[in-house]
Amino acid sequence: MKSFKLGLILTAFAIFIIACNQTGSVSTNAPANTVAVAPANPEVTPLAGDELGSARKIYSEICVKCHKEDGKGGVRQIEDVKIKAPDFTSDRMKKDEDAEWIKVIENGEKEDGMPAFKGKLSDDEIKDLVKFIRKEFQQK
Repeated sequence: MKSFKLGLILTAFAIFIIACNQTGSVSTNAPANTVAVAPANPEVTPLAGDELGSARKIYSEICVKCHKEDGKGGVRQIEDVKIKAPDFTSDRMKKDEDAEWIKVIENGEKEDGMPAFKGKLSDDEIKDLVKFIRKEFQQK
């Protein structure tokens, strides 16, 4: 009986040592290359596996000022500039090609008060922003 207890204790100890020496790997539902980053704006948190999370963050920090939370835009006065932001939910905007949207985001629209974001946002960020707007405001 003593040798049985001793064997049981040694086995448990060996399992404990083996478990402690293994490199930590945590299983999650997120893809392996996903990195959790604390957002600058705590109200908008990219979800794990949300491929447009960074675009959602960009929209909430930059675009929402003119295009509003619901994407409906409208005419606004910001400082001394009159902004005429389009309604992303409109049928006209749904018909515009992605290439046209990218061109406007990159180069801006002076007469509507839209600033240029070429050099401020990467090409991939701009493309993801267009995808986000399409998904968020045009597929409902």
